[in-house]
Amino acid sequence: MTATMGAAPPVGAPSAPATFPSVPAKYYGNADDIPKCRPGHVCATVAYGGKYRVFDFYRYGTYGLSDWHGRGKVVNEQAGGAAARVDDRSGAETACVAAGTALTDVNWDRAGRIRLTTARC
Repeated sequence: MTATMGAAPPVGAPSAPATFPSVPAKYYGNADDIPKCRPGHVCATVAYGGKYRVFDFYRYGTYGLSDWHGRGKVVNEQAGGAAARVDDRSGAETACVAAGTALTDVNWDRAGRIRLTTARC
Protein backbone atom coordinates (compact mmCIF):
# COMPACT_ATOMS: atom_id res chain seq x y z
CA MET A 1 0.00 0.00 0.00
CA THR A 2 1.40 3.43 -0.88
CA ALA A 3 1.28 6.41 1.42
CA THR A 4 -0.78 9.45 0.55
CA MET A 5 -0.02 13.04 1.43
CA GLY A 6 -1.50 14.21 4.73
CA ALA A 7 -2.14 12.55 8.05
CA ALA A 8 -4.25 9.44 8.42
CA PRO A 9 -7.82 10.08 9.57
CA PRO A 10 -8.51 9.51 13.27
CA VAL A 11 -9.97 6.14 14.25
CA GLY A 12 -13.70 6.20 13.57
CA ALA A 13 -13.41 9.15 11.15
CA PRO A 14 -14.75 8.82 7.61
CA SER A 15 -12.29 7.58 5.02
CA ALA A 16 -10.34 10.21 3.12
CA PRO A 17 -11.50 11.02 -0.41
CA ALA A 18 -9.53 9.13 -3.06
CA THR A 19 -9.47 8.35 -6.79
CA PHE A 20 -8.78 5.16 -8.69
CA PRO A 21 -6.48 5.14 -10.46
CA SER A 22 -4.91 7.54 -8.00
CA VAL A 23 -3.82 11.06 -8.91
CA PRO A 24 -1.73 13.53 -6.90
CA ALA A 25 -3.68 15.26 -4.12
CA LYS A 26 -2.83 17.79 -1.40
CA TYR A 27 -4.60 19.11 1.69
CA TYR A 28 -5.13 22.83 2.28
CA GLY A 29 -6.42 24.25 5.56
CA ASN A 30 -7.96 27.36 4.02
CA ALA A 31 -9.71 27.76 0.66
CA ASP A 32 -7.68 30.94 0.04
CA ASP A 33 -4.47 28.86 0.18
CA ILE A 34 -5.46 26.64 -2.77
CA PRO A 35 -3.23 27.53 -5.75
CA LYS A 36 -4.50 28.07 -9.28
CA CYS A 37 -4.85 24.87 -11.30
CA ARG A 38 -1.88 24.43 -13.66
CA PRO A 39 -2.30 24.79 -17.44
CA GLY A 40 -3.24 21.46 -19.05
CA HIS A 41 -4.66 20.07 -15.79
CA VAL A 42 -8.06 19.57 -14.19
CA CYS A 43 -8.33 20.20 -10.45
CA ALA A 44 -11.16 18.98 -8.24
CA THR A 45 -11.68 20.18 -4.67
CA VAL A 46 -13.54 18.24 -1.98
CA ALA A 47 -13.93 19.22 1.69
CA TYR A 48 -12.68 16.70 4.23
CA GLY A 49 -12.01 16.94 7.95
CA GLY A 50 -12.35 20.72 8.07
CA LYS A 51 -9.80 21.11 5.27
CA TYR A 52 -9.81 20.89 1.49
CA ARG A 53 -8.31 18.09 -0.56
CA VAL A 54 -7.39 19.11 -4.10
CA PHE A 55 -6.92 16.40 -6.73
CA ASP A 56 -4.74 17.15 -9.77
CA PHE A 57 -5.80 15.28 -12.92
CA TYR A 58 -3.57 15.40 -16.01
CA ARG A 59 -4.18 12.43 -18.32
CA TYR A 60 -7.30 11.70 -20.34
CA GLY A 61 -9.25 8.83 -18.85
CA THR A 62 -11.83 7.78 -16.31
CA TYR A 63 -11.21 8.16 -12.57
CA GLY A 64 -13.44 6.54 -9.98
CA LEU A 65 -14.22 8.55 -6.85
CA SER A 66 -14.23 7.02 -3.38
CA ASP A 67 -15.52 8.78 -0.25
CA TRP A 68 -16.21 12.13 -1.93
CA HIS A 69 -18.97 13.98 -0.03
CA GLY A 70 -20.49 17.43 0.17
CA ARG A 71 -20.12 20.15 -2.44
CA GLY A 72 -16.97 21.03 -4.32
CA LYS A 73 -15.36 22.56 -7.36
CA VAL A 74 -13.90 21.43 -10.71
CA VAL A 75 -11.50 23.69 -12.62
CA ASN A 76 -10.62 22.70 -16.20
CA GLU A 77 -7.37 24.27 -17.40
CA GLN A 78 -7.04 21.90 -20.38
CA ALA A 79 -6.69 23.44 -23.84
CA GLY A 80 -8.94 23.43 -26.89
CA GLY A 81 -12.05 21.31 -26.71
CA ALA A 82 -10.96 19.03 -23.89
CA ALA A 83 -13.67 18.54 -21.27
CA ALA A 84 -13.91 17.35 -17.69
CA ARG A 85 -17.09 15.36 -17.09
CA VAL A 86 -18.64 14.38 -13.78
CA ASP A 87 -20.78 11.22 -13.81
CA ASP A 88 -23.11 9.92 -11.12
CA ARG A 89 -22.73 6.46 -9.62
CA SER A 90 -24.86 4.89 -12.35
CA GLY A 91 -22.58 6.36 -15.04
CA ALA A 92 -24.90 9.15 -16.24
CA GLU A 93 -23.19 12.46 -16.93
CA THR A 94 -24.29 15.15 -14.46
CA ALA A 95 -21.89 17.95 -15.42
CA CYS A 96 -19.49 18.91 -18.18
CA VAL A 97 -16.80 21.52 -17.60
CA ALA A 98 -15.42 23.03 -20.81
CA ALA A 99 -11.74 23.90 -21.19
CA GLY A 100 -10.87 27.18 -19.51
CA THR A 101 -13.91 27.17 -17.21
CA ALA A 102 -14.89 26.04 -13.72
CA LEU A 103 -17.92 24.55 -12.03
CA THR A 104 -18.11 25.78 -8.44
CA ASP A 105 -21.02 23.78 -7.02
CA VAL A 106 -20.50 20.08 -7.75
CA ASN A 107 -22.52 17.63 -5.64
CA TRP A 108 -19.91 15.01 -4.71
CA ASP A 109 -22.50 12.92 -2.84
CA ARG A 110 -23.93 11.84 -6.22
CA ALA A 111 -20.65 11.66 -8.13
CA GLY A 112 -19.10 8.33 -9.03
CA ARG A 113 -16.35 9.34 -11.43
CA ILE A 114 -14.56 12.12 -13.29
CA ARG A 115 -13.67 11.70 -16.96
CA LEU A 116 -11.14 13.78 -18.89
CA THR A 117 -12.04 13.65 -22.59
CA THR A 118 -10.98 15.20 -25.88
CA ALA A 119 -14.63 15.77 -26.87
CA ARG A 120 -16.22 19.16 -26.27
CA CYS A 121 -19.11 19.59 -23.84
